[in-house]
Amino acid sequence: MAITAPQPPQSPQLVDGASRVAASLELDRLLDGQLARVRHRYLVHGLATAVLLPGAVVLGAFVLDHVLRLPTPIRLFHTLIIAATFAIAAWRFVWYPLSKRFSETDAAVLLERAFPELHERLVSAVQLKASLAASDDEGLRNQSAAMIERLVADAATAAQSLPLHQLFIPTRTRKLWTGAATLALLLCGGAIAMPDTAAAFVWRHLGFDVAYPRQTRLVLELPQAGQDLHRKDSGSETRITLPAGADLPVSVLADGVVPKEVFLLVTSQSGALRNIATAPRPGGRFRHVFRRVMTGFTFHARGGDDESGDRTVTVLTVHPPLVADVQAELTSPAYTRKAIETQTGGAIEALLGTEVRITVRCTQPVDSATLVFLESNKRVPLAAQQITDDSGAATALVGNFVVEQSDRYQVELLGEGGLKNPNPGAYPISALQDYAPVGRWLSPDDEANTPLLPEAILCVRVHARDDFGLQTGKLQVDAGQGRVTDKQLLAAPTAEEAPRNELLFLQLAELKDLLPVGGTTDALGLQVDFTDNKDPAPNATQLPRRQIQVVDQAQLSAAIGRHFRSLREEAEQALDLQNDRRARLTDLIASSPRPSAAVAQELTVVEVGQGRIQSASERLLRGAMRAFDLHLWNRLDPSPNAAQAIAFYESWHRQHDDPQPFSPAFYRALQQQRQQGVIGAMEQSLDPILRMVSLADGLAGELSPPLLRRLAEAQVAGTAESLLASLQQALAMQDAITRSLQELLSKLDEWNDYQDLVQEARSLMEKQRDVQNRTQQTQGRK
Repeated sequence: MAITAPQPPQSPQLVDGASRVAASLELDRLLDGQLARVRHRYLVHGLATAVLLPGAVVLGAFVLDHVLRLPTPIRLFHTLIIAATFAIAAWRFVWYPLSKRFSETDAAVLLERAFPELHERLVSAVQLKASLAASDDEGLRNQSAAMIERLVADAATAAQSLPLHQLFIPTRTRKLWTGAATLALLLCGGAIAMPDTAAAFVWRHLGFDVAYPRQTRLVLELPQAGQDLHRKDSGSETRITLPAGADLPVSVLADGVVPKEVFLLVTSQSGALRNIATAPRPGGRFRHVFRRVMTGFTFHARGGDDESGDRTVTVLTVHPPLVADVQAELTSPAYTRKAIETQTGGAIEALLGTEVRITVRCTQPVDSATLVFLESNKRVPLAAQQITDDSGAATALVGNFVVEQSDRYQVELLGEGGLKNPNPGAYPISALQDYAPVGRWLSPDDEANTPLLPEAILCVRVHARDDFGLQTGKLQVDAGQGRVTDKQLLAAPTAEEAPRNELLFLQLAELKDLLPVGGTTDALGLQVDFTDNKDPAPNATQLPRRQIQVVDQAQLSAAIGRHFRSLREEAEQALDLQNDRRARLTDLIASSPRPSAAVAQELTVVEVGQGRIQSASERLLRGAMRAFDLHLWNRLDPSPNAAQAIAFYESWHRQHDDPQPFSPAFYRALQQQRQQGVIGAMEQSLDPILRMVSLADGLAGELSPPLLRRLAEAQVAGTAESLLASLQQALAMQDAITRSLQELLSKLDEWNDYQDLVQEARSLMEKQRDVQNRTQQTQGRK
């Protein structure tokens, strides 16, 4: 076995030096690696920020410019902001972090902060390691090299076991890159999908006035030039001149994508802006009407992605000519014989066929003027004419037309600039009718089948009137058996005579002269016809036919008896009602009444009853007057003074225009004639009936009306004294009415008794005549 010589032992200093070098190298490698990671992280993070911030500014500038259509200075300002943002982001987040130099101590501090469990050994090792390296040249200054080496080795060993992958948290950087990548994809994808829009954005932000491609194109549709407005187109500018107060309809056609809303952006003369929403219409159209435009303005359409439309419209207004005064000179048809009439204000009321000469004055000169009739669509041109009035000489517009129907007309004025008045006022034309004559029977009255004896007098009274004049009037009496008698009530006036607008006709005729010769008839038919003077075709009116019953003495007596029995029943009922109301009023006075609701109610009952008595009095008066006329025309009073009463009837009615079938004033005048002895006594029939007329007239005209007024005063009496006084006066008036009713009823009873006696006498006379005839026949046979 070979024996190897022993090696000399290694020096401890050499071994420690190798370990120191290895630990130092390991520590340097660790720190240099972490410093490299820091610089890489700064680069990655800075690039994401440098992409995100300028991209966001670019996107915001695009949205603002695309939505608001920014002016060039604002767009250039946005370009400067984009460039500044990109430069600042590149300098601050990329170049600046990478330009910084980090030492091993900075890396150690970073690790210490990330891994507190090192307890600052790494920072101490790095700092002492530098001292150990310097000891080779200058030596350690009171420091143990072994301790430093040991510390460096321990720090290197501890650092190798650290989870260095947890040193940096990449969440924020990932978020930044996610946002940057998303924004970059959005911008790049948008530019690829819409290259024209992207190019327009770039060029616009370089200062060029390039329009974005639009999906919607708005086209303004305006009225054509004419008398309503003037229009001048110049490229994308349109000037419209219209009269103040006119309407301007505007239609907007949306070509391409039809937006939900379209607005008209209006700029007034003062610079005020306002958006006016338009109303959607079928076919992609939107419409608006500017009502009664009084001042100028400028507008364009806006909707969808079209912010300016195809044109800008400038509206100017001018003051149109207006109607200052309208005067109409009316010449009525010649047959009316009316004077020429002047109406002012525009409204015309005239008879059909009236010739109208209309004169219109305007606020300013006009080129032409026309009357436009709205209902008949007729147009009448107006001619300029010099007129002179109190204000001097002036120019007016004159035209003529004939009123043919009710209508409305406007004065259409065309100004010197060729624009017409947009809102001419409408004036009415009221065409008046020339109505047919109107008339009525006064006698025979409206009682059916007036009974007359063959030897009676026929009294015919007729009242007629017309607007402009009666032409003819004719009475026709038809007695049957071909016997027709005509009587001219009114002859046609001559050219020199003025037409009569009203006629009161009175005719007394012997009935026997109207009956057929040698024949008999039971009735006469009366017919009256009137015509007026309307030209060329007169209006005609025919009154209702009146029937006269031709009766014998017995039939007349029966009719008169029925009439007086009805009068007696009416008087009895009125007297009973009057007694009842008098008893109520007497009880009310006895109760010492005071104004109250109960008293007012009781007075209302009395007042209503007195009103019924008033109506009954009027019926009694009419019935008594009719009975008088029936006896007068049938000559039932044998007194020769009855002829004087007939003559007085005719003279009185010819002197008084009183178109009533029965006039109480005539009977008062007749009673006065009897009292004065001008007309003698008619005791058998006419005087008693005239007394009944007088009593009924007093009831209806003198007693009942004051009583009703007194009861009305009692209703509103304020004190018990005034109420009692009114009631006592009313009671006295009731007593007077009661006495008059009792007297009238007494006269009716006397009349009925007398008539019964007359009937018996006539019956005896007829029987005596019959016996006498038989006696004579018996003597003749012998």
